[in-house]
Amino acid sequence: MVTSSERASSADDRPPRNRQPLWAAVRDDLENRIRSGDFSEAFPGELELSKQYGVSRSTIRAALTPLRRNGTVTAQPGRPSQVVNVSGEHAYGPIYSLFAAVRGAEMSQRSTIRTAEMAASPQAAQQLGLDVDTELVHIARTRFADEEPLAEDEVWLSPEARGVLDMDLSNTALYEALQRCCGLTLTSGDETLHAINLTVEQSQALSCEPGSAAFFIERIGRIDDRAIEWRQTVIRGDRFTVSTSYP
Repeated sequence: MVTSSERASSADDRPPRNRQPLWAAVRDDLENRIRSGDFSEAFPGELELSKQYGVSRSTIRAALTPLRRNGTVTAQPGRPSQVVNVSGEHAYGPIYSLFAAVRGAEMSQRSTIRTAEMAASPQAAQQLGLDVDTELVHIARTRFADEEPLAEDEVWLSPEARGVLDMDLSNTALYEALQRCCGLTLTSGDETLHAINLTVEQSQALSCEPGSAAFFIERIGRIDDRAIEWRQTVIRGDRFTVSTSYP
């Protein structure tokens, strides 16, 4: 937290001896506030942050530079930064769509499709309660937000969803595609979230350092009591916020 004494030194932004630089103190406080969800609606501009912390804009820019570099804060000229928050996102049924969450945060969204095919997977078939030799819809994507990698996504769908393979999924939410081409809307699901450290391969795909923190999310999506989706997603921990509301 930036103290009042540190803010008082803003005239020349030079910290007292044996203390961390003022910009670093501001950076640390911003990181704490991001983790606490203070900026779930919008991220303040440099001028507003300068007023909040009582420091010069050059100090704010110095504090934001490492946050922008590692993807914690987006840097797109002419547009305010945003935090991706999936809380309450139900654009395509009760299960949230990461695509819709990113778009709702007014960030550009696209996907690179690595795999889109019919294939058999005994493990996926078991998750969906189908025969092990059933051919399933298999889609693997790299997800981008504001042109920066956000997530690696692998989805297995029951055969009735094969129509999505004829659609352009690079700029379309999968759940939207399921509604439009297959008439399928998920009605329930189970999701498990784990904290992990990225492997070398994962870090290369997501433009992170090996060992960086990330979320691993496993989801079973259902229509009524019938499982039609098994999804595994790895999301960069520095670009994703999970919020939960209780009654």
